Formats: sequence, C-alpha cells, structure tokens
Amino acid sequence: MNRQLKQVLGLSVFAAGCMALGMGLSHGWVATAQEEKPVVVDAKGLDRLPPIADVAEKLNPTVVAITNTSFVKGRSFDHPQVGGQDFFDFFFGPGGPQQRRAPRGGEDEQRSVSGGSGVIISPQGEILTNYHVVASMGGGSDNTLEVKTSDGKTFKATVLGKDKELDIALVKIDAAHLPFAKLGDSDSLRIGEWVVAIGNPFGLEHTVTQGIISAKGRKLDTGVSSFLQTDAAINRGNSGGPLLNLRGEVVGINTAINPAGQNIGFAVPISQVNRILKDLRSGKPVSRGYLGIGPMELDQAYQDALGVKEGVVVSTVEKGQAADKAGVQRLDVLTAVDGQAVHSPDELVAVVSSRRAGETLKLSLWRDGKALTLTATLGDRKALEDQRRREAGEEPEDEQGQKPQGDLKSLNLEKSYGFNVESLDVKNRLKGVVVTTVDPRSPAANRGLAPGMVITEVGRQPVNNLAEFNAQVKKAGGRTLLLFIQSPNGSQKITLAIPPR
Repeated sequence: MNRQLKQVLGLSVFAAGCMALGMGLSHGWVATAQEEKPVVVDAKGLDRLPPIADVAEKLNPTVVAITNTSFVKGRSFDHPQVGGQDFFDFFFGPGGPQQRRAPRGGEDEQRSVSGGSGVIISPQGEILTNYHVVASMGGGSDNTLEVKTSDGKTFKATVLGKDKELDIALVKIDAAHLPFAKLGDSDSLRIGEWVVAIGNPFGLEHTVTQGIISAKGRKLDTGVSSFLQTDAAINRGNSGGPLLNLRGEVVGINTAINPAGQNIGFAVPISQVNRILKDLRSGKPVSRGYLGIGPMELDQAYQDALGVKEGVVVSTVEKGQAADKAGVQRLDVLTAVDGQAVHSPDELVAVVSSRRAGETLKLSLWRDGKALTLTATLGDRKALEDQRRREAGEEPEDEQGQKPQGDLKSLNLEKSYGFNVESLDVKNRLKGVVVTTVDPRSPAANRGLAPGMVITEVGRQPVNNLAEFNAQVKKAGGRTLLLFIQSPNGSQKITLAIPPR
C-alpha cells in the first residue's frame, strides 16, 4: 500500500514539474514573440506643417522667367533615341513654341519663341537654367534671350556656358546686388524628403508647388545624368526652375516630366551641376571623364558564375582607353570607385562622368576570387566622340550642339526626292543616316518614307555615314533610289524604291 502511494505521489510530482516546465517554455515563447516588433518611425514635430510658405516667400525673388527668341532655317529634328518630344518639348513657354514664317532675303525662316525658368545663383546676375531653354541661341544678331525678374524688370541675357549632356546652361544679366539662392547638397537627399518647385508654367509666373523626392538615380535617354524624381507638380515653362529643400537650398534644376503619368517629374541633381560650374563660367566645353568599359548588371546568373554578390560586371574593355591601360579585364567585377560602392551600371556611369578628364580613380574589383585595386587615369569623353565622328566621315558637333550638314545642300535632296536626312547620333548602334523631313506631297511620302526611319543601304551598298550616303545618291544620277530602311531600334526592316520628283 505504501509502495503504491509512493508511486502515485511520484507521478504527481513529475506531472506538476512537466506542467511548470511547459508553462515556462510557453512564457518564453510568448516573450520572444513579443520582442519581434514592427518597424516604426520616431516621428518628431507632427504638430507642425513643413515651412512651404516660408520657402516660397523668401526664394520667389530668386526665380526668373526666360524668353528665347531665335530665327532658324528649316525645322529642327530630335532623334527618336534621344527622347525629344516626350520630355523636353513639354517645358517650352506658354503654349509651347510659337513659330511664324517670315520671308527674309528670298528664303523662308522660322521665328521661334520659347520660354522657361531660371534661378539666380549670384548677386552679379548668374542664372542657372536648362540647356534646352537656350539651345537655339546662335550668333545671329536677331536672336535674343530675355530675363524677367520678380519685380517685373527685364534684362538682355548672354549665355556663359552650357552642357547638352546634363541639360544645364549658365546665363548672365547685367545687374548687381540681386537676391540669389544657395546651392545645396543633392547627394544627401533622402527619398520622401519634402521639396518645393518654383517656376513659370504656361506663363503663370512664380507658381509654387510642393511634393517629395520620389526616387533618386533615375536614368533617362538624355545623356549621362542621374535624375531626381519628384511628385511636385511641374508643367510647361517650369524648365530651368529650382527644386528646393525646406532650408531654401537648390537641390535640383527641374528638367523633364513623363507625359504618360501624373506628377512624375525629374530634376538634374545640383551636386552634378556644381561639378561643372567652373567649366560653365569659363565658357569652355565641359570636361567629362571616360573609362572605356561596357558595364553590365550583376544579375543572379553572373553572381553564380563569378562568385560575387555586389558590383558591376565588366562586359567589354575598349583597347587603348583608361580601363585597358589600368589593367581592367573583361569579367572583372567593379565594386567601388574611390571607395564609393557601385551597385549598377547607371551608378558607375554617373560616378565616372562626374569626374574631369585627366583625373585618377581608384578602382576596387574582384577577379577570380581575389580583391584588386587598380588606378585609372580618365580619358576625355567629348574628345573621343569627336574623334569617332571624324573617323566616320562626319564633323564634330559645334558649340551649339549642331552637326554641320556637309554637302547635303549641294545635293538638294529635298528638291530631287522630297526628303532630307542627317547623320545618326554617334551612340546609335545602327550605321547610316536618319530621315528628318518628308514632303507630304512627294513620291517619297507616297512610298511610305517617314521621319525617324534609318537608311542603312542605297541599292546593295552599305552607307555608314552622311558622306557615304551622299556619294551613293550622286552615283544614282537622279534615278530611282533603292533604300534599305530600318526602324530606329533595328527591329523592323524594309526596302523602298523612291523615284525622283
């Protein structure tokens, strides 16, 4: 009996111990679960609104309206691959470009009036704006650039310098003791940070809108720049106006919008503008470094093959250029430039192009499982592009960003066949010439030729540039032209027979 009692008591004690242990473990699990907390923000100042009104009141006097009046022969053409109408045309002045034909000296000319905005950055009248706001300014005495300040005064302006790739220009008016804005630091901007845009949309001067930084490092088909994205409302006429932080510092120059969406705007980061300001003030071409590699995204396939998780794959190395001279090899993985990590090809291009030709860079890379550091001296990007144009039988772009038309006028292609062409952008992978205009009453139009098409062959003869195309047209002697045509991206091809007029 005593033995049975002892067994019962022992089982009871064991059961109680298990229950206690279970409760303890359960409490531990609950405690662990309670420690996993959601991400929260320690918000401060929720009782105060951002000082938009203060920024608007103090910075409005630094914003100007710019009117560009120029006289040009013929109609300008934007290559399809550059973006053209989809972006920059949305920012020309009230109602867009206003043009009328006026006979002068027996020839028709177009009077083009366009507008935009700008921001004063020095008390002596230096003004930042966009390249495309002043791009048509040439050396003609009839061309004028007028600046209107917030107090209603107007000034004649001159262009000190401009950079097509960054879409930035520096102009100056003859004035002193002007209110001016401070240039901030766009590199330190955070996504979600409040910003203010001021400009002259549709001629509504000094319009103020507010929003946030929606993204950084956006890439558009306009050059080497890496744009800020904002949802602050910007429209036609805002081009060249400032994007400001809540301290009233300029963090960007409003440049483009996506017309297919709403409140999707882009601004050139002011840190990139700061790097070329010295060149703009001197009036010399902007010096931009060139490394000479073809970068590719380090996707999962490359990660598995190369054993590296972050960086940019070197797909190609141009012989004789900076990377080749430094010892960079194909399938190296670049992880950092001067200690700054690079995670995408766009980041790498932005870092390199922000440096001047002749500067040295420390390149951190992985090769065959080993970390290496190489030193590269950057080449001159513009000089290289000019050299490539000459080798292709073309002339380098002049200071206005326009390519000479060679002996196109002597051919009188418009009169003979009803269309005009010009050289392809040097960056285009296709070789040939691009159709710029087609007379709608011409046989060329009837046969289906249209602006934007790329001519790569005349007859069975490939034409790599404007000079070769002109030679083949002359060789045809006024007879029907057999043109091999491709779409701008090369995806569609057709042969057209274009009879003379």
